[in-house]
Amino acid sequence: SVEKRLYYEDRVQVSRLYIQWPTVGEKSDDRFALDVLGTILSGSRTARITKALVYDEQAAASVQSGQSSNEDVGEFILMITPRPGHTLTSLEAASEAIIERLKKEGPTAEEIQKAIAGEELDFVSYLESNLGKAFELADGAGYHNDAGYFRTAYQKTLSVTAEDVKRVANKYLTGGRVVLSVVP
Repeated sequence: SVEKRLYYEDRVQVSRLYIQWPTVGEKSDDRFALDVLGTILSGSRTARITKALVYDEQAAASVQSGQSSNEDVGEFILMITPRPGHTLTSLEAASEAIIERLKKEGPTAEEIQKAIAGEELDFVSYLESNLGKAFELADGAGYHNDAGYFRTAYQKTLSVTAEDVKRVANKYLTGGRVVLSVVP
């Protein structure tokens, strides 16, 4: 699969880099490891890309990454907003180096533990609202023919390993991506 590069001028205050890799939908168990991967890359102050680009180098104003799943297909997205004086090209190269290192070494046990704790907190917080409950029940019924599927999804999230994260990073974060640069 071939990389696509898009350059888009818009009435925006600052530039932003979007990198998107095609992944899997709701019915694939790989989505749980991809969720954890997103948290390891950008979920907290100590997440790999956030720590390096936002805090250590102060090159990015913000970083977000994560898996987004539809029924049969999904995407893993990385979004980076630069600070003044830093180019999208340099931020792309820096984030790529961080991802390549993760693909080689895999995440640490501590990263897995923290990421899963974060996923768990998000999940439980989401279920506290009636809207969250309704969405979970409807998704389970619609995608898996089981309104109670959220219990299974919860267990699958808790059982993601460092090996799972390394495997999905190597399987999906490859060349067939779309790189979009949005500039003022």
